[in-house]
Amino acid sequence: MWSELKKIFGSSDPTGKMTNELNEMLRVTREMAEIIRPHVMENSLTLELRRKVYKMDIQVNRLERSVRKRVITHLSTSGGHINYCLLMMSLVKDAERIGDYLKNITEVSELGGVAIPQGDLHDELSDLIGVAHMLFEETPKILESQDTESAMQAIEEGRAANKRCDKLLVELAKSDLSASQTTSMVLLTRFYKRIGAHLANLLSSIVMPLHKLDYYDEKELHIPEDTR
Repeated sequence: MWSELKKIFGSSDPTGKMTNELNEMLRVTREMAEIIRPHVMENSLTLELRRKVYKMDIQVNRLERSVRKRVITHLSTSGGHINYCLLMMSLVKDAERIGDYLKNITEVSELGGVAIPQGDLHDELSDLIGVAHMLFEETPKILESQDTESAMQAIEEGRAANKRCDKLLVELAKSDLSASQTTSMVLLTRFYKRIGAHLANLLSSIVMPLHKLDYYDEKELHIPEDTR
């Protein structure tokens, strides 16, 4: 599905700008994540950096609106490629939601969060954040290369991390952390879980048919013949 989308929207102007803008959304959200990462566990993001992240999120939102407008224009003028237009709409929504969750992470202190103390829970969350950043790194590459094997592997790693996030939330309920520390842990766990899920959704466009987008089922994989 993604390879067909690139052929259609990557071949000519102005439709070719759609894939360029989606790629830019992924680039900007990855940069947002890198700005935030060193400050997450200590909840030490400065006001200046928060403002920078907010401006970048606005940029992501504008890119999404631009893609949506281009899709509508394309459908109105050509009337073709409906499936692929629907796919593009779904992909840019996932990218936009990633930006929202990254912005939410910068707001944890306003919601009562504080620095997270060292320990097993700290280490587990830090490791899960690492998985999310791995997906940030690999998703654009996999989308570009159309590597179905890498896509399936990344999706599986994302799914495993999601299960670990759920388990971590259960452990937090039994921990002796303070209310403020628990607030930080719960919010960050949920936000990074959702980021990982949206990145996995993007990857699912490589291996799943349109009506199963966002749902990864090995029994219904849509793999091109020449990659089997």
